[in-house]
Amino acid sequence: MIRAKSSLYATVLAAAMSSSLVGCNKLAEEPAAAQASERSRDFVQLDPKSPRLDFIKVEVVKESDSSGRVTLPGRVTFDEDHTQRVASPIDGRVVGMLVKLGDSVRAGQSLLQLSSPDVGQIQSDAQKALTDLSISEKGIERLHKLQAIGAASEKDVVQAQGDFKKAKSDYARSEAQLKALGITPTDPAVNVALRSQIPGVVVERNVLVGQEVRSDGATPLITVASLDDVWVLGDAYEQDLGLVTEGAKVSVRVPAYPGETFAGRVKHIGEVVDPNTRTVKIRCVVDNPGHRLKPEMFAKIDVETPGGTKMITVPSKALLNDGDKAMVVVASEGNLFRMRVVQIGPEVESNVRIISGLSAGEKIVTSGAIFMKQEIDSH
Repeated sequence: MIRAKSSLYATVLAAAMSSSLVGCNKLAEEPAAAQASERSRDFVQLDPKSPRLDFIKVEVVKESDSSGRVTLPGRVTFDEDHTQRVASPIDGRVVGMLVKLGDSVRAGQSLLQLSSPDVGQIQSDAQKALTDLSISEKGIERLHKLQAIGAASEKDVVQAQGDFKKAKSDYARSEAQLKALGITPTDPAVNVALRSQIPGVVVERNVLVGQEVRSDGATPLITVASLDDVWVLGDAYEQDLGLVTEGAKVSVRVPAYPGETFAGRVKHIGEVVDPNTRTVKIRCVVDNPGHRLKPEMFAKIDVETPGGTKMITVPSKALLNDGDKAMVVVASEGNLFRMRVVQIGPEVESNVRIISGLSAGEKIVTSGAIFMKQEIDSH
């Protein structure tokens, strides 16, 4: 009986101690949880009489018509339809430079001279191809006469026609090589000239006198481009593709000429969305009077947009940057202010388009957003 009472007492004592320890652990965990919750707060609530409210402005987010313009970031590039990157069709050595950077050239003008042992071989091949073509042509005429009197088979005629076509193709290839070098099959030539195929300006030169060049070189020797028009490449968010149409008028602005615009049109809209930026490339052809727009200049492209499409825009001063994220301060009932990440698009008439993260009817801080972010961060 005594042993049973002792055992019961020990059991009760152990249960009491266990309960006490659990209670102590909970008491220790509650302040830590409260501190963690306090640290994770992304909002602040102000008293209605707080003087801090005098330093901010809250406005209702509204949906507006997209008619007007949408502004896209872009850069100026060469008009690739009127640009020639000159490479050498043969191996050789540069013996003369006939143009300098910035020179205006006409179509057919010589740009540089090459000395190459391949020139003689090309002329020899062209002469042989011309001889073979002449022999094949006479052979066909002779076989047709023989066939008319039954002295030649159809098989012989077909074979001769095949030889004639091959000889004609070989001569055309040789003639194209000679034309590219500006020489004839018979005139003796040691040096050949590389010529411009288009009128334009020498915008790049990567060769010097005495330099060895190869026909398989990856870098163009000289680049000639017409700068009367330029391409301006822009990035349009996939959500904005309905606002940008081929043929739409554009006005291009660059930092070099404040207050000036350059007129153009949207020529092409890309077929592929960049998976990293979620944008589509658009290409604009822009007039370039005086060649003032220079390739690789940064630009802003104002694209005229059709009406009827609704969008949400907010003042640019309402946006805050947090690393690679854009944020706004959303105001709720009871003077509750909370940070929210939004996805932004291009500027629209000095405002910024909101692609996602905000809905019409919500309220945001449009003036004093930085002040409110500091208030939230300090709590």
